[in-house]
Amino acid sequence: MCTQHPENTRLGERLADGCAHEADHENWSRRQFMKGIGMVTAGASVSLAGTPVQAFGGSSLLSKLAKLGTNRVLVMVQLRGGNDGLNTLVPINNDIYYNLRPGIAIPANSTLPLTNELGFHPSLAALESVFGDGDMAIVQGVGYPDPNLSHFRSTDVWLTGDESGAVVGTGWSGRHLHTAHPNFEESPPSAPLAVQIGNTSALLLQGPVSNMGMSLFSVDLFDRIAETGKFYDEENIPNTIQGDEITFMRKVANNSFRYASSIQDASESGSNEVEYPSNSPLATNLSIVAQLIKGGLGTSIYHVSIVGFDTHANQLSRHSQLLTYIAEAVSAFRADITAGGLEEEVLVMTFSEFGRRVGQNGSAGTDHGTAAPMFLFGAGVNGGMYGAQPALDDLDNASNMKFNTDFRSVYSSILLDWFGLDPADVNQIFGGEFPQISLVENPTGVNVDNPSIPSSITLSQNYPNPFNPSTTISFSLKRSLPVTLDVYDVSGRLVSRLIDSVIPSGDHYFRFDAGQLSSGLYIYQLRTDGYTVSKSMTILR
Repeated sequence: MCTQHPENTRLGERLADGCAHEADHENWSRRQFMKGIGMVTAGASVSLAGTPVQAFGGSSLLSKLAKLGTNRVLVMVQLRGGNDGLNTLVPINNDIYYNLRPGIAIPANSTLPLTNELGFHPSLAALESVFGDGDMAIVQGVGYPDPNLSHFRSTDVWLTGDESGAVVGTGWSGRHLHTAHPNFEESPPSAPLAVQIGNTSALLLQGPVSNMGMSLFSVDLFDRIAETGKFYDEENIPNTIQGDEITFMRKVANNSFRYASSIQDASESGSNEVEYPSNSPLATNLSIVAQLIKGGLGTSIYHVSIVGFDTHANQLSRHSQLLTYIAEAVSAFRADITAGGLEEEVLVMTFSEFGRRVGQNGSAGTDHGTAAPMFLFGAGVNGGMYGAQPALDDLDNASNMKFNTDFRSVYSSILLDWFGLDPADVNQIFGGEFPQISLVENPTGVNVDNPSIPSSITLSQNYPNPFNPSTTISFSLKRSLPVTLDVYDVSGRLVSRLIDSVIPSGDHYFRFDAGQLSSGLYIYQLRTDGYTVSKSMTILR
């Protein structure tokens, strides 16, 4: 039995907590079920290959993405239950890892080497070449301050982008519904701006008023909706306050049903050109996503999930199978997208509500923990390792790993560099500014509210790169602007501020001396009036 569980752990997060743990899971499962059948949110979906497909439209972020005119797509893969990061990226030379996991640690000689210190779990073999080709980024030790180890609360944190402890009813992509798209109910877009595959309603797409998340499992019912464009009668409703509310909600729901024909048309126009693994729900869901993307649906964000990562018992075989599902499904999806010539336009990102504890428990598994890795895949990814593996000899007060990278740094980096969203909008979505990570090879760099800024600012790649001990960072301004130029390590820690003043127009060159900084990847970030751009550089001692 693992002894790494002090008294200040949350009751219910461990298998050993007995009834409290069962109640915690019952609440979590009930909550997911209620969302899946539409008892928490209202909306619509259709069925493709027997899988419910939900369409979303009521979100200011999605509205802003539609205005950008980009063809880029983000596919979010949620690993539900809390993925064990230590057995995913194995610290092959760490004695603490092997001592605390005598029955479930992955032998170093069976891993797939990534670095001198880390190896892939052998079940991720299908991703080894993806990482080697530079089409995979790994962000290590991702989490947030004062982590909550309840499934549903931590899931909410990741979906809302808020870890303050307050109950937030909107997702990070569903903020300020009426600010950017106030006429959504009267003039809905012709195609869904986001699509979720599966039963779970996506809180990340929940706006202040609506979330199109009700599942329609009947094909016959879908056919009727696709033909008429409506399911609910908007007439014959009492002329009362309650009647007005019913009318409004029915209009929202009927508007969402208009997407049924768009989804169906895209599924008929697109086709899968590779064979996906059988008996894998994730593979099935990703095959539908590929079908819709290749069919020209025009959706910016897709959300799929795979369950089973709550590995309290018998972890070795269960976790191995789950990682196989991920590796093979993602590999097939990427091959399918590439066959359609869309590999430069699609980014896949994985996330999980938390990690697992350092030590194994008494049931050959691991209990709820912290700080797990995130994976990003795509031809447009700036491949490599980001962040540091959490130290196993420097745990927090609850004997959990300390995170190194805030998950909102990953989210905001994608919104800024992949989609080209305005920095002010991104900061508003997350309630503040988070250090950017150069995860995207060719950032879009578009400013929605002030489109003249990208053409007036250029941040160049530092030279030389890699460097030791100094390098030159250059940028150009076409007009005088207040400028901040900072250098961060990959954990988001500010290591140097090079500029914080008004800079005149023209070309500017600043020499950066690494001093005593260790070898590794660093981010330099230029911020000015409503615009932020970042690039990465490498110190090689």
